[in-house]
Amino acid sequence: MQQKDDCLIMARRVCSQTLAVLLVVMFCRAADSAVSAEIQRECQTAVTANMLTPGMVGSSAEWLDAKTVVVHTPGDEIFFGLAHPAAALFERPFSMEGARSEHSNFICQMAGNGVRVLRLVDILLAGTIDDKTRAPKPGPELNGLRTIALESLRYDTKALPGKLAADQAAYKKDVINKLHPRELVSIIMQQPKISLHSTKGHNTGLKAVYTADPVMNLYFMRDQVITTLKGLVIGHFNASQRELETKIVRFAYKKLGITPVYEVSGTARLEGGDFIPAGDTALIGQGLRTNAEAVRQMLKGDVFGTKRVAVVKDTWKNQDQMHLDTYFNIIDRNLAVIVEERVDQRDSSGKIVKASDPVKKSLVDLYEMKNGKYAKTGSDIPFQKFLEDDLKMKLIPVSNADQLKYGINFVSLGAKKVLAIDGVSSAYKERLAAEGVDATWMNFSNLIGGYGAAHCTTQVIRRE
Repeated sequence: MQQKDDCLIMARRVCSQTLAVLLVVMFCRAADSAVSAEIQRECQTAVTANMLTPGMVGSSAEWLDAKTVVVHTPGDEIFFGLAHPAAALFERPFSMEGARSEHSNFICQMAGNGVRVLRLVDILLAGTIDDKTRAPKPGPELNGLRTIALESLRYDTKALPGKLAADQAAYKKDVINKLHPRELVSIIMQQPKISLHSTKGHNTGLKAVYTADPVMNLYFMRDQVITTLKGLVIGHFNASQRELETKIVRFAYKKLGITPVYEVSGTARLEGGDFIPAGDTALIGQGLRTNAEAVRQMLKGDVFGTKRVAVVKDTWKNQDQMHLDTYFNIIDRNLAVIVEERVDQRDSSGKIVKASDPVKKSLVDLYEMKNGKYAKTGSDIPFQKFLEDDLKMKLIPVSNADQLKYGINFVSLGAKKVLAIDGVSSAYKERLAAEGVDATWMNFSNLIGGYGAAHCTTQVIRRE
């Protein structure tokens, strides 16, 4: 209660600055969130530092049982994105509270199916708070959190005279050292910038303009990394709005004891939605968000651990189908879904009854491991032909309308068992049921407003 009173006092002191008020209110709410770890129905797994031993990270096939998943429940960092969705890479405005509730239910759905669910905030806070007093717990975990928070809080001192400007570095460090770990997490999520100006001795001697660069898309935990059979590969975002996310998740995964097997660099662009493991073949999309340089680096770095790598080249590069997992997804070893416009549909005699759109047809370059290196063994293979003839998959065509309702962006919990997004057509649901698919249809009406669904919001770091 005292903390909330203090926050109100802070808000009154800066009431003449609208943006500052918003930032303070958001900062205060973070400590009193309706989906805080203490009251989130106890569905997520308690996190301890270095809880994952070597060998507990990796995935060879999307149809294997999901064992460990990392997620991030959206918090107040999405607030400004709701005020201008397009600039935040969101699809449309949506309810922040509604999104939190949906995400909480999603966590419980996974946990109820035996999945160990780790929340990003819980990872960041692990080892930093005393279990009994709830006060900051001194130690390396708290020091690490303070370090990343210190880097996330920016003081702009250009308008200050020399000595006063120089004093701000020590002042900022002192502020960070006195904040509670939960408040440090708020700083990491909000990425605040405080532009300081001198009042020449009046009042405290300083005034400020408050701005922020929050990590609004962080709840899409699929994209910062990919999880191959060998382990985690750190990506590099195509959009500048998401660059800070990589730094945060790198820190979090390190706390779990995970050492990435590789990190793309330079002009390489890699986003996790473009990677789908399929047994002895790894599928990596190359198109709007992941580029050829990233694929080249990963092939050279031997990060996949599979016999073959299929590079799925999408020349259409459309925002509605930005990643491989937005137009294609795997249900089982021999069953997958794909947007109908990307495949030729045939009758029982093999005659094409509905042709694909040639503009939207993806092509595959195939690489196979030979003498310790990946060598190209096939070029420009039609994606449909590769899936049906090589991987022996039965393809379920999905209408464009159902794709736009995120019907393809489900997360697999195991063979023919998926958590999918409700709102799609009854015909699509019936088609999956006819194939023996155990689908749980979830309400994601707010979460999808950010331009992603169940697959996008999960990083499955262990399947077996």
